[in-house]
Amino acid sequence: MGKPVHVSKVKVHKEPGNSKIKRIQIEGWPDVTRMGVHGGIAEFFKVSPDEPLPSTLDYLVAAIGGCMTGTIGGALEGRGLAAGPEKLEAFTEGILEDVDGKLLLTHVTVSYRIKVPKDKRDAAERALQFHGDRCPVSESVKRGITVEWKSEIVEE
Repeated sequence: MGKPVHVSKVKVHKEPGNSKIKRIQIEGWPDVTRMGVHGGIAEFFKVSPDEPLPSTLDYLVAAIGGCMTGTIGGALEGRGLAAGPEKLEAFTEGILEDVDGKLLLTHVTVSYRIKVPKDKRDAAERALQFHGDRCPVSESVKRGITVEWKSEIVEE
């Protein structure tokens, strides 16, 4: 393991009540993002949210899709191909399953639609062939991420 290149710090607060809503703020950015539950995720946890919101699992699927799309976009542009929204589109789908009583993200598929000139198909195929292992988010997930926790209990 090498020296960290960047440390991502995120402050998380759970909103009061039984809402399952969390607020996150990424260090260095003023915006707050709210996450909750919806649909099948809410059903799994047997809650009926007053305010359905994207879940933490949705954000993980989005992070994988966003990183993979950025990686293929860079690979296409490196080969002289346009990768703007009119040329590159991605749809990411995550499969959530009940595994031993836990809701787990078990599979993610990123589907690309890439528009290239007829004489540039080979370049696009080469970009696709080599981009997958260059995405830090998908590689982090595939390799497994060590998650640990620590706590401080303050008596009032």
